[in-house]
Amino acid sequence: QYGDVERHGINPTATFMAGDDTSIQMGYEYFNDNRFNDRGIPSMGGLPYHTAPETFFGDPNQNVADAIINSGYMVITHDFSADSNLRNYTRYTDNSRFYKNVYAGSAVNGAGNLSIVGYDNNIERDSFTNQTDLTKKFETGSLRHTALVGMEVTRQDSDAFRNTAFFNNLTTSVTVPANNPITTVPITFRQSASDADNRSEVRVYAGYIQDQIDITDYLQVIAGLRYDRFDIDFHNNRTNDDFSRDDNLISPRLGVVVKPQSDVSIYGSYSTSYLPSSGEQFATLTQQTQGLKPEHMENYEIGSKWDITKALNVSAALYQLDRTNTSATDPNDPTQLVPTGASRTRGIELATTGYFTDKWQIIGGYAYQDAEITKTTAAAPAGRKVALVPRHMVSVWNKYDFTPQWAAAIGVVHQTDQF
Repeated sequence: QYGDVERHGINPTATFMAGDDTSIQMGYEYFNDNRFNDRGIPSMGGLPYHTAPETFFGDPNQNVADAIINSGYMVITHDFSADSNLRNYTRYTDNSRFYKNVYAGSAVNGAGNLSIVGYDNNIERDSFTNQTDLTKKFETGSLRHTALVGMEVTRQDSDAFRNTAFFNNLTTSVTVPANNPITTVPITFRQSASDADNRSEVRVYAGYIQDQIDITDYLQVIAGLRYDRFDIDFHNNRTNDDFSRDDNLISPRLGVVVKPQSDVSIYGSYSTSYLPSSGEQFATLTQQTQGLKPEHMENYEIGSKWDITKALNVSAALYQLDRTNTSATDPNDPTQLVPTGASRTRGIELATTGYFTDKWQIIGGYAYQDAEITKTTAAAPAGRKVALVPRHMVSVWNKYDFTPQWAAAIGVVHQTDQF
């Protein structure tokens, strides 16, 4: 009954040759996405409230999201020789986003009523990234190397301003019956004591090195190391509070690929990565999150790929992802975080891609995931399920080429329940 999306954009690109060995690629994108917001349904008795899928909770005349993106990039590539090249990538993006939500702010109670709340939020963000990679192929004895050395500099500046919805300009919530959950009470949007009015500055300085070693035609080893210096400074315009956090992060990776024959490869890999605790898209920092260590992730994976024919290939992978220093939104106070300690996800992924005829292509995939909390904290005991992780996911995609210029496709993605 409610809901619309309008998107439009333009994306011109151009490539220039600055000599025989140097190319310059440039591009610009303008993109605007304007859509209706539907924040979903509330719960009742610990389960999703049973209602028709088209039921809307809130004020449909207020809910809107608008994003405007202006982005430009340039890639300069220079070949020193057939065995070495230099690549420099630069991108600048200006992102303006506004969204307004009036939605279900509580569960449905025993009397069949719930609270409707709302807010609007404006974020102005600009970001700059420059990445330089130097690749060199060489040999040491019988070993063939493809070495990569690079550095990256990223900057992101964000300004956020949020207002709370006041119904009849007096209260921050209004009660409605769940069987008629639309409200048209006049709303005034203005700041409350906890609404955001802040600025954040994020700086990332990184260097990395990697070597792909072909020991034989059947055995390949990949080893790499990345260093990140992650700095965030946060200023609260309402309170004049300043918070900051600096992290020095080292992330190794190691992989082995065995090819018993040309159409089969078996691999194993290990890698680590980090996620600094500084809010969504690194845009917020508080007295609490300022002291949180970065979330640490370790991933182990083994798998295989097999080209059965030129038109059909299959792949399979087993993995384990261990996360420590994790945190989540406190369900009793969404302005605070609670430590969730550590979690482990184990899974299987299967995929196949193939042409059953010269015009009909099918892509299929299946994933099994088992994710649980592995360290007891005040938030949850060990053994509890990790939220928002479905146990099974299946996808099938069909594409048919009627002519070289025209094709049609249809697909389905399904996932089981999640906590």
